[in-house]
Order: sequence, then structure tokens, then C-alpha cells
Amino acid sequence: MQTEKTFKNERLTYRLNIVAQEAIQANDDIFFGETGCRIRDLRVLRLIDDQPGTTFAEIAQTTGFDRSLTSRIIQNLIGSGLIERQNSSEDARVFLLSTTPKGKEIRKVARRLSDRLEVILTDPLSAQELRTLNEILERLGAWVTSEDYRNALTYEIKEDAM
Repeated sequence: MQTEKTFKNERLTYRLNIVAQEAIQANDDIFFGETGCRIRDLRVLRLIDDQPGTTFAEIAQTTGFDRSLTSRIIQNLIGSGLIERQNSSEDARVFLLSTTPKGKEIRKVARRLSDRLEVILTDPLSAQELRTLNEILERLGAWVTSEDYRNALTYEIKEDAM
């Protein structure tokens, strides 16, 4: 009897993406039910709460969301009374974003929920395996966001073209 493989592809980026997508999809309705926000909305809320006065452009860049999605999320958060915007005194075209007291409370609720759901997500891992996974992800994250990684990719493309 052949068991079905968890992943249809062995590439690391594919497997990481599938794990993330499945976990987000499984948790998104839970977050919405408890907070009234989707996971991506809560990510934006957290970023704004961490950096009061941040701008739309900074949020779009940090999240990697396209501009129209970023705009919709920000408008929804404003409409829900979770964040507010204020014109920059330096440039009237720029809006500075900050969380409202209601937004801060929703963030706390989401954090407690996230902590509980992460315990369930990592249940199959021992404490040592979880520490190792976190260390590996930290190193990979630092690598893929580094200039050295970009240079290595550029070098690879040039070598492949020769």
C-alpha cells in the first residue's frame, strides 16, 4: 500500500510555501471569528502598531503585498476603527498611520490567539526540534534578505548565461 506524499514537489521553497499557506488557511477563519480581521490584516495592524507614523509605502514594502491589496487592507483597518491616518507635516501627500486604542486591543487578542494556535501547529515537534527549526529559519531569513544572497543569485545567472 502506497501512502500519499505530503508534498508534490521536493523543492524547499515549495514546501515552505505549502506549510505556510496551509497553516494560514486553517487559522484565518479562527482569527476572523475572534478579532474580525484576517491574518494579513493583523500583520499590517501589527506593523503599524510597532512603528507609529509609518507610511503606506513602508507597509507595502515590508509586507510585499501589492499596492492595491495594501490600500484595501489599510482602508478596512481605518473603516474598522483600528488605525488612523494623519497627514505628514512635511509632505501633505503622505499619510502617517498609527493604531487606535481599539486597534491595540485587537492586536493583544490576536497575539494571545496566535500563541495558542502556534502551540497546536508545532505539536508534532519536540522542544529541541522547535528550537532547531527556529534557528534554521532565522539563518535562512537573514541569508535571503542579505546583499550576499542577491549577489550570489546575480553571479549564478551570469554563470548560467555563459
